[in-house]
Amino acid sequence: MSALGILGATYPLFSSCAYKNGNEYLNEKITKIEVFRYDINIPRYFSWGTWHNRQHLFIKISSGEFYGWTETPASKNNPDFNPTAWVDYLKQFKGLTIGEAQKLLASEQVLGSKRSLKMLESLDMGLLDLSGRLQNKTAIELLGLNGTKPVPGLYCILDKDEKKVREEAAKSIEQNLGHHMKFKMYGDEAVDMKLLQTIRDVLGDEAVVISDVNKGYKKWQSLDELKGVLDRFKDNGLNAIEDPANLKPKEWVQLQKMVGELTLIPDAPMRPAWKGIKTMQKGMGHIFNLHPSTMGSLTHTAQLAQKVKDIGAKVMIGDDSLVGPACSAWQQIAIGVGATLVEAIEKKEDSKIYLECLQSAATKKESNGYYSFKSAPGFGLELDTDRLKKVSELYIEV
Repeated sequence: MSALGILGATYPLFSSCAYKNGNEYLNEKITKIEVFRYDINIPRYFSWGTWHNRQHLFIKISSGEFYGWTETPASKNNPDFNPTAWVDYLKQFKGLTIGEAQKLLASEQVLGSKRSLKMLESLDMGLLDLSGRLQNKTAIELLGLNGTKPVPGLYCILDKDEKKVREEAAKSIEQNLGHHMKFKMYGDEAVDMKLLQTIRDVLGDEAVVISDVNKGYKKWQSLDELKGVLDRFKDNGLNAIEDPANLKPKEWVQLQKMVGELTLIPDAPMRPAWKGIKTMQKGMGHIFNLHPSTMGSLTHTAQLAQKVKDIGAKVMIGDDSLVGPACSAWQQIAIGVGATLVEAIEKKEDSKIYLECLQSAATKKESNGYYSFKSAPGFGLELDTDRLKKVSELYIEV
């Protein structure tokens, strides 16, 4: 069976462990924290620069026999990266009870902590996973989410070479993900138009095609001028565009009205989640992207998603080029919030070695390219830790 084929396989129910009833789990202590550095050496291109390589951290937080997994892209273009700051941050949580750790984390969220959003969000995910396993409850249940419908995976292309873009678009079809496509634009209309036309040539007219410019269009003097650029993309088959430019909330609303059927997708204005709740306005776009590694808090992410739905818009779960444990977690959050798309999916090349360590996951990629969820404690991920140690560039027990 292929590595992807074991997604959604049966997971162990910790028969040797005793689950905690009520709030008993809050008194359980964090006994061990392990850090695995997983490297990816595949270039990825953006409007603002290039990732030649990147260094992800997989973190396992244990309380006795129970544990939680999390992942964060901790560094890029730094093959000698040593996660000293991460280790120092994690040290303060070892020996704390779950309740104490949650309280400390909550004090750093929202209140202007100097910690990076990645640190806050990553620890939040690991503690949520651990708490769910201790209580024999799913993580999405703990977040108050009840969505169950499978969500389509969104294949993303991060390259500006036309030939490679064509190849990647073909790969999306091979992986049954050609129905939804996202690609990076670079703020150069001629270059971006060629990429769009190439993708449409491969995928045909039925696929949903989204672009992300990372606020890359900067030379417009008026919204009418920016509208002209977006209209040309729309006329050539673009369905939606994420962060086309640096816009204020009122400009988002006005531009969405101006471009009509072309869907605008705010991403940057949603960061972090507790600010996004206050920033977002009805009419800023038809879809709002909740971007992993920038939300800072999964509880606030759930609240933000609900507010998006309350104003009649759709939720999209984005990606931070995730490759491992966080993919399954965000897929579950996408299902739980009833998202229209989930971009945080395992990548055939980037995730290859990780998938060889994967024993089972609560999420499963269906034959139609949609991601479904099978109930499991926490986020339900099981990894061969010994094998992960061997393939990691660095292993540290905090």
